[in-house]
Amino acid sequence: MANKSRGILLDESGDLQIKVVRDKNGLIVSGLVIGDVTEQNQRTILLAEKGEIKGAPLLGVGLGSYLDDETPSELLREIRINLREDGQKVERFEFENGKLKIVGGYGK
Repeated sequence: MANKSRGILLDESGDLQIKVVRDKNGLIVSGLVIGDVTEQNQRTILLAEKGEIKGAPLLGVGLGSYLDDETPSELLREIRINLREDGQKVERFEFENGKLKIVGGYGK
């Protein structure tokens, strides 16, 4: 089974993280930064509307459409469903300094 938690990292603006490594002759031997993409994938799924993720058109919470909601229960349900569809397990949600924190991930 593929390890979905490792992949190419993006920076804060959504661009590829690049760290050029050269060999003794000055040739580039690597450049893309690889690491744990769990939080990156969670953020993408939360922000994307359904239909925006080409490889999984039914995936996406569309967080912006929940901004005026009084209670978060429907939003949290939608997050849990979408992350589960992506292969993640959500243990619980926490709010830290006014920000949503998802406890869980791939293979947890």
